[in-house]
This record gives sequence, C-alpha cells and structure tokens, in this order.
Amino acid sequence: MTTSADQGVIADVGSPVLIVTNPIDTRAPWRWQTTTIATATALLLLFNAHAVTGWFDELVPSRATEWLRRPIGGWTRTTEAAGLDAPRAQLHARWSRVRAARFGSEQPGEQGAAAAGD
Repeated sequence: MTTSADQGVIADVGSPVLIVTNPIDTRAPWRWQTTTIATATALLLLFNAHAVTGWFDELVPSRATEWLRRPIGGWTRTTEAAGLDAPRAQLHARWSRVRAARFGSEQPGEQGAAAAGD
C-alpha cells in the first residue's frame, strides 16, 4: 500500500495479510514435482487410454513402435472392458451428437445453412 504518491513520496506500509516468505518447499521440490507428474500420468493411462492409442497410431512406424503396438492395444481394450473409459466415451458420444446437429436447411457436409434470400 502506498501513501502520498501525489507528493512524490511513496511509503510502503506492508500488507495486512500474512504472506509466507517462501511458499515453495525447498526441502523436496523434485519429490513434489515427480509425484504430481506421476499421478497425472497414471490417471491419464487409466481413464484416457484411447488417447494414448490415438497418439501411438500417428507415430512413424518403426521397429520399436511395432513392438509396442500389441501391448498398447491390449491396455486400451483392458481399460474399455473394465469400464474405465466410460466417462470419455460418454463425453465423446455427446460431442458427436452435437457435431452432427443440423439447423434449418443445412445438410451434412455443408459449411452452413443458406441464408434466406440467397
């Protein structure tokens, strides 16, 4: 907070809120970061295996990618069988219905409905 700025004098009176001087954990920052990334990766592998398969299918074919194709496909089928992909599948189904919606005289594949008087 500043005072007397119009007179060229600025006085810092501090903050009325107690702010921790160093909010970053300096003892184990790598542990926090590693835990966060590992948790996010595990959740994505469990609940979004379909995206991993899609990404993998776009890779340039090589010896390594061909060797990994079966395990990745198997993982995707396993998560689907367990129902872990249900939220993603439901959201995708809703998105597909909205995407397929047509308005007025619009036809599938058309950029937009013809305006009246065209």
